[in-house]
Amino acid sequence: MKKDFIMPILVLSLVCLFMSGALAVSDSITRPVIEEASAERALAVKKEILPLAEEFVLLEVEGLPKRIVEVYGTPDNQGYIFSITTSGFGGEISILCGIDPDGKIIRSVVMSHSETPGFGDRVFVAVNESEEKGEHFDAVAGATVTSNAYREGIQDAFAAFEIIKGVQP
Repeated sequence: MKKDFIMPILVLSLVCLFMSGALAVSDSITRPVIEEASAERALAVKKEILPLAEEFVLLEVEGLPKRIVEVYGTPDNQGYIFSITTSGFGGEISILCGIDPDGKIIRSVVMSHSETPGFGDRVFVAVNESEEKGEHFDAVAGATVTSNAYREGIQDAFAAFEIIKGVQP
């Protein structure tokens, strides 16, 4: 009776141990590739936002709003790019937002999100269209939490701009 009880537990434990090891090896192989691809995409988006900038320098600034993860400046004072992480209805939203030296939004790009396909995408399109027209953006019906999260992230970028304006890399 003990053998019938202990053997399945032992086998399942060994299977779990093996699978955990296989996942750890897989992660160690794929993580650097994924991080490199992500960094390349972020650089490409930064160049879309500030096409005349030749390089982007990470600025070390204290006291930024909590949603601001990183701030990049350009040595030739083309503007600033704010890396924003905010929480929407479906989870984390990662945004890059460019602001010119005069404090006007250039463009914002959603790098990743966990929002409901369709609703989340409608929010991001609506926000970008209103930014291009210089209009105030309220919310998209049915996606208020996502709309608010996006808007608050952009507001934090403007607050961070007020803290760092004039800082040169």
